[in-house]
Amino acid sequence: MAKKRIHIISAVNAANVSKSGTTYTIRDVCGAVDDIVMNRRLYPADQLAAGVKSLNGKPAPAGHPKNSKGQHISAANGEALASAWIGAYCTNARHEGGRTLTDIVVNGDMAQATEQGKKLVARLDAAIASTNADPIHVSTGLNLIEVVANGESHGKKYSSIATNLHYDHLAILLDEPGAGTPEEGVGMFLNSDGGEDEIETIKVNQDPEDRRYEGAIGWLRSFFTNKDISFDQIYDGLRVGLPENSWIREVFASYAVWSDEAGKLWRQDYHVAESGSVAWVGQPVEVVRQVSYEPVTNQQEIDTVKEQIIAALNAAGIKTEGLTDTQALAAYNSVVKKPVEDELAAEKGKSKKLEDDKKAVENAERDALATELATNSQLTVDDLKLFSLERLKAFKANASAAPVVVGNSGQKTPADEFAGYDLNKL
Repeated sequence: MAKKRIHIISAVNAANVSKSGTTYTIRDVCGAVDDIVMNRRLYPADQLAAGVKSLNGKPAPAGHPKNSKGQHISAANGEALASAWIGAYCTNARHEGGRTLTDIVVNGDMAQATEQGKKLVARLDAAIASTNADPIHVSTGLNLIEVVANGESHGKKYSSIATNLHYDHLAILLDEPGAGTPEEGVGMFLNSDGGEDEIETIKVNQDPEDRRYEGAIGWLRSFFTNKDISFDQIYDGLRVGLPENSWIREVFASYAVWSDEAGKLWRQDYHVAESGSVAWVGQPVEVVRQVSYEPVTNQQEIDTVKEQIIAALNAAGIKTEGLTDTQALAAYNSVVKKPVEDELAAEKGKSKKLEDDKKAVENAERDALATELATNSQLTVDDLKLFSLERLKAFKANASAAPVVVGNSGQKTPADEFAGYDLNKL
């Protein structure tokens, strides 16, 4: 079977950097976690454990080395050593707690001899001085043999299995923070036969899928909570990176608390990418459980709403034992909420009818008064209907104040005062 070249990108917490003399150490670089599925490929625990020792002593160059033609080459290649070597290498490679881990040792004096090495030293000094806390991105370069197989691990389906893992190097990505998605990170590797092999680049922290809003609880929470806040649906995603025999105790907006095999509690940050994938970041810190953890999430508010729904159903005589969250919410809407809404709508209907009846009586009185006033006015009935009822009543009570012109019924028309007047006589 042909080997396949893989670059796996991960991040290291800046707090994991230390210095002794002119030698720097970057601790606990994680290459992969047991049974993770990346790009539909399963990385079994036994294969990761079997291949981890091949990381010991391997170079840690500045980026994945390339030759003069821009092709990816092995870090042990002479051209790679001449262009990418910065005095860094892997040591203490081990497989523990369900993770592939290694440390990177950097010879500061040797690193200062190259531009990329100087940049690395400056970055490491900034991490130690806490002036730059950004994660340091690294990428393991390894070869593997892919075996076609279908299955599912940690809720993700795979179509092949990675076997016979053998590491070539661990690149420090000084100029490529966050780079290397499967869509963008395809390169070419010059193999021992002089031919070109495709290289696939993936991120270890893109898995597993975000499952915060699966199931009835997730559906209920989508109605009452901010979807940017994480809940216990991400347990499956976070469990992937936990040590063996450990379990999650609490999940909050930006960190989670988990317990190890010895019963100790650990707090560790996690990140949810835009794609919805979940991954641990940084290193766990031992904590002691108190009355509550900070920050407080909306979990308590959700439980309060649920309790109120259950109490309302019980008060209405509805048995809630055995009901799912979806069924409880549906029962609440139909038995408690809908009757109240129907009663409110009925009251609104009655109020509107009373208003309509009152308006009809007022309109009838106005029309009758307009007809009465029109019999002795130059204004028509329609003209008078434009006035309010109160105004028409005022017209009737005080004719002199009303725009009603009284006619001359039974009286002679007054003589024209200019009749017989001749302007020519002037």
